[in-house]
Amino acid sequence: MMKQLITAFSLMLAMATTAQTFAPAFNGFSKKKPTYITLKDGTELTVNLKSLKYKKGLIDDLKIIDENGEKVKINPEEISHMYVPPSNIAKFNQMVDAATDVTKIADNELSSEHLKDGYLYMESSNVQIKKKKTQYCMLQLMNPAFSKMVKVYNDPYAAESASVGVGGMTVAGGLDKSYYIKIEGEDVAKRIKKKEYKKDMEEIFTKCPDVVNKYGADPSWSEFEQFIYEYTIKCQ
Repeated sequence: MMKQLITAFSLMLAMATTAQTFAPAFNGFSKKKPTYITLKDGTELTVNLKSLKYKKGLIDDLKIIDENGEKVKINPEEISHMYVPPSNIAKFNQMVDAATDVTKIADNELSSEHLKDGYLYMESSNVQIKKKKTQYCMLQLMNPAFSKMVKVYNDPYAAESASVGVGGMTVAGGLDKSYYIKIEGEDVAKRIKKKEYKKDMEEIFTKCPDVVNKYGADPSWSEFEQFIYEYTIKCQ
C-alpha cells in the first residue's frame, strides 16, 4: 500500500510540475479549520463554516459561526471572495495543486499563502442559470494562478471524463465536461461544454487569435487547461 501511495504521489508531482492544471474540484469543507471571507464592503471575517445551501448545484447561501458562537446567514451577493479549507476527503487530491507554482498568481486579490496552505478559492459571481435568468452564487475558481484573462469556475453538475489510476487507486481526475467561465470585463459567468467547445472557442476567445489558431480547427477538450494558461500568459 505504501509503495502504491509513493508511486501515486510521484505521478501527481510529475503531472503538476509539467503543466499548469486546474485546482481540484470542491467536494466538501472542513468545519475544524477557519474559512476566510472578504465581504464586498471590505470587511474581513475569519469564521467557521456551518453549512452551505445549494440551488441548481451552485452555492446560493451559507451559514457561519461568528466570533460570538452565533449562527449567521450570508448571501453570496454580500461576499467578494473566500478561502475554504477542503474536507479530509479532498486533501489527497489537493496534493496535486500544492505542487504547482502559486507564486505566479496574476490577480492581486488572491492570497498565495492561503493557497499554499491547501485552501480552495471561491468568489461571488452572477451566473447564467437559464437563457434569460441569472443569480448570484459562490463559485470555485479552478485557475487561481492564471485567471487574469479568463476565470474558469467549477461546475458541480459536470460529468468527469476518464481519470488516471495507479495500482487500482484513482490519483487524478479527468477533465470535467463543462465549466462556468467569465471573460475579463464581463459580469456574468456562462457555461462552456465539451461538446460545444469548438464553437465556443471561435466565438468567445477572440482577443488572442494566435493562441486560438495554435490549437487548430478542431480543438481538443483535453487541452482546455493548457489553452486557458497560454491564452492568459500570452494575451494579457
